[in-house]
Amino acid sequence: MRLFTLVGPTGIGKTAIGVELARKFDLEIISVDSRQIYKDLDIGTAKPPKEIQAEIKFHMIDIVNIDELYSAGEFARDCRKLIYMLKDNKREFILVGGSGLYFKALFEPFFDAPPRNNILRKKLSQEPISVLYEKLKKIDPIWAIRISPNDRQRIIRALEIYEQTKKPISYHTRHKTVSEFIPYYVGITMDRNRLYQQIDARFEEMVKKGLIKEVQEILRKGYSEELNALKSIGYKEIIGYLKGRLSLEDAIRLAKRNSRMYAKRQLTWFKKIPGIRWIEYTNFEETTSLVLHEYEKYLEEREKNS
Repeated sequence: MRLFTLVGPTGIGKTAIGVELARKFDLEIISVDSRQIYKDLDIGTAKPPKEIQAEIKFHMIDIVNIDELYSAGEFARDCRKLIYMLKDNKREFILVGGSGLYFKALFEPFFDAPPRNNILRKKLSQEPISVLYEKLKKIDPIWAIRISPNDRQRIIRALEIYEQTKKPISYHTRHKTVSEFIPYYVGITMDRNRLYQQIDARFEEMVKKGLIKEVQEILRKGYSEELNALKSIGYKEIIGYLKGRLSLEDAIRLAKRNSRMYAKRQLTWFKKIPGIRWIEYTNFEETTSLVLHEYEKYLEEREKNS
């Protein structure tokens, strides 16, 4: 099954273009964003405004709580179910996002992982990360070497999979499945300096819109700053400010820098994927027109192959 997939770095305007596409062709949008999955993380993840979400149906946004672990493999499994549901309901859709690992999990599956076990996760989450990592080293030294000793989410997921299957995750990764989905990739790129200026301006706008208040409310609810969700760019720096470790000026400066570095990594990731149809961002109208043209070509190709 061929799927129209719009990708690009953070801050480049993918969502706005996707919305225009959805308006013209009556589409729904599947968000492929590893941070927009979290409830309450709104401003700092640049979720579409509520009025846009009321007009255009978005999927895979606000699907887990801040304190829940959610892996790329789980995203792929849930997204697969969603895609078939939309197909059964005769709904047309596109995928839009910048989380390369989520796209990889969907189009190049790691393995057929067991579903999450929230009871087991809660039990594991109560142990210090150093203890969890030592357990992982004993049952799966190969995987332990591949991940950071501080990557709580991946360590817990590896232990969870072992408890459910009695086989280490390194065993499962040698037995990958084949995806039934083929991406029709369209990528948006931009002059690097212009993109960085746009990213900086966007973060300043997030602060003006109330990012600090949003983070204050999250912390007021009792969420630990050690949670994976709150290590997201923008949130971790503002938390540093609220905890007195950074001045507001330094927090904003670091968030901008980390966002630019993330955009660079995203571009590096996507540039390695063969066959992406790249579009250079000039202005919103012209770039959107070129993406619309690519979608029309995608429809023609799909019609020929049906």
